[in-house]
Amino acid sequence: MPHLFLTGAKVPPPRWREAFPDALIGSSTVGKKPASADIVWLHAGDAATMAARVGAVRARFAGCRVVVLSNIPNDDEALAALGAGAQGYCNANADPEVLKEVAEVARRGGLWVGEALLSRLVGGLSRRLVERPADDANGPLASLSAREREIAQRVMLGESNKEIARGLDIAERTVKAHLTVVFEKLGVRDRLQLALVCTGLK
Repeated sequence: MPHLFLTGAKVPPPRWREAFPDALIGSSTVGKKPASADIVWLHAGDAATMAARVGAVRARFAGCRVVVLSNIPNDDEALAALGAGAQGYCNANADPEVLKEVAEVARRGGLWVGEALLSRLVGGLSRRLVERPADDANGPLASLSAREREIAQRVMLGESNKEIARGLDIAERTVKAHLTVVFEKLGVRDRLQLALVCTGLK
C-alpha cells in the first residue's frame, strides 16, 4: 500500500483523496492498520506528543516515510516532527498537487517543509547553533575541514551559495563542490538536514 493517512478527524480533508485516490484513510490508532505502507501521513495533534507519535508510526511501519500534516503549521511542531524522523511537514489542507510533490520528495529521501517554513526554521536553527556551537572537537562538524565547516556554518545562517561565495571570495561552483562533500560526510541530503544535524536534532 503506497499511502496511508492516519487522522483523528471525523471528516478528513477531501484533498487527500484527490491526491491519492487509492490511499487508505483511517483512525490515528496505529495498531489496527495494515502492516506496510510506503508513506504514512500523520495528521498532527498535540506538539508535545509529536515525537512519540512519529516514533510509534516509524516503529509500526518499518521502512516507511512519515509525513506530518498540520491544520495550523508552526515551528515547534515542525521541529518536533522532523527531529523524531519525519520526512516532511506540511499544511493538512494543501492542494493535491502539493501533496503529490511532498510525497515525491519524501520518497526520494529528502525533507519537505515548504519554502516559507524552511526560511523560518533555518533562522531558528541558526540561533540554536549560536547557543550550541557545532565546531568543537566532538561536535557534529568535527569531521569537516576548516573551509567545509565555515561553509556549513554560513548555510546555517541562511546564506545562499552566491552569498557564501561573495563572503569568502571564492567561486560559486567551489561552494557547491564543498557542500557536496559536506553533505556526503554528514550523511545528509539538503540544507535543512544539515541544519538539523548541526543543532543535534537529527
